[in-house]
Amino acid sequence: MSRLQEIFSNREISLLIWLGVFIIFVLTQKSMRNSLADVVKLLFGKYFLAIYLTLGVYLFGVFVFLKALGFWTSADIKNSIFWLLSVAFVLVFSLNKAKDSKYFKALIIDTIKVIAILQFVINFYNFSLVTELILLPILVFIGMLQAVAGLDSKNAQVAKILTNLMAIFGFGLLIYSIYKMANGYSDFFKLGTLHSFILPILLTILFLPYLYFLSLYSIYESYFIRLDFMTVKKGKVKKVKKYIRQRAHLNINRLNRIIERFDKRVFYDDTNLKKYVKKISKPDKASG
Repeated sequence: MSRLQEIFSNREISLLIWLGVFIIFVLTQKSMRNSLADVVKLLFGKYFLAIYLTLGVYLFGVFVFLKALGFWTSADIKNSIFWLLSVAFVLVFSLNKAKDSKYFKALIIDTIKVIAILQFVINFYNFSLVTELILLPILVFIGMLQAVAGLDSKNAQVAKILTNLMAIFGFGLLIYSIYKMANGYSDFFKLGTLHSFILPILLTILFLPYLYFLSLYSIYESYFIRLDFMTVKKGKVKKVKKYIRQRAHLNINRLNRIIERFDKRVFYDDTNLKKYVKKISKPDKASG
């Protein structure tokens, strides 16, 4: 165990232990095994395999780039894996929220704002393994109750209490972290600590271009499928797709404006499709 604790923090070991317990529990339940099998089939379908492949190639390029700058070594593999599982995959699977370029600008701000610093300070200090093993399921349970309570306005009071409870715990953890930092500031203010703080922020920022192009491709793909079902006039559909690609190109905002304003009735009249696509791609005068 001591060797394991040299590699992973108590919080990370606790997470791995509970994850293992959860997987074993799921595998012992027949109904859950069937559901898990369906999820696994979905996650390893052609669409997701393509994402994993392009994601792997892109991140390999990122790591090579950072290594060339002297900012990434084999010692960063563990932190990079945790970043991949806790940040990269979460962002990929929540891309449906990326409606326009504002989403990506907000991601940059969220990545480097004060909250990121607070989270790093809090995660820098761990409790004993036994304490972490007890706290983790309690916090997950409270978080689940909070999420469920928030779905119904009737439970607003309960949701508020649970939110306050989580806030109190978070504040307590921050106070504990500050206390530990004050008593061991020499351990905290080290070059390695600064590196550990900057690395996930840098990885997230460098990951944004991949997210942007994945979102752009996904929007194009889903909308072009919809266009195929709008009319039997396949020749016009082909032209519209061509004009949309030419006009929107890599501009996600312009693409979304075209999607929101496109009227399928233009397939059935003498509208100049190229001019029409150009017209609906322009921003409103009021918005500049």
